Amino acid sequence: MLESHFNGNSFTKSMHEAVERELKEMHGMGVLSILNLFREKTVLLQKNGSTREGRFDFLVETPIKLIGFEVLTRPTKGKLKKKLVYANEADEFVFVLPKDSLAVYKKTVKGPRQFKAKKRFLGKEFGLKNLGVWLFDEAKNEITERHSFQKIFNICP
Repeated sequence: MLESHFNGNSFTKSMHEAVERELKEMHGMGVLSILNLFREKTVLLQKNGSTREGRFDFLVETPIKLIGFEVLTRPTKGKLKKKLVYANEADEFVFVLPKDSLAVYKKTVKGPRQFKAKKRFLGKEFGLKNLGVWLFDEAKNEITERHSFQKIFNICP
């Protein structure tokens, strides 16, 4: 499990534990071959010609790629945009978000009597091919969806 020096509230801790469980389960089922699993891995981030330190919540090393994870309990469009710099430091970058967060940007399934609200879009920068999202269901205390970011959210064309 997570080290005892974990910082954050119980919701954050639950999300981190769910990510770790999901990764271990994927490894056990052969879906993901994990060589190393780093928690709070410090990396140097490059943006606009400057360098600064940052931390992945989880960084997974597989034989063929690096996958970085950022867990956000109260995500906003602005927070997500700031964290996109991490996508340059890994082959895949995954946001872990509460299931119902950012609902105004989510794609909706159209039903016969569904109210048609005006679509809201996240910026083009969220259309990265290596960007994914895992959705955490607090009631079930588990990751319930794993998809590309574009499959879950409306992105500007």
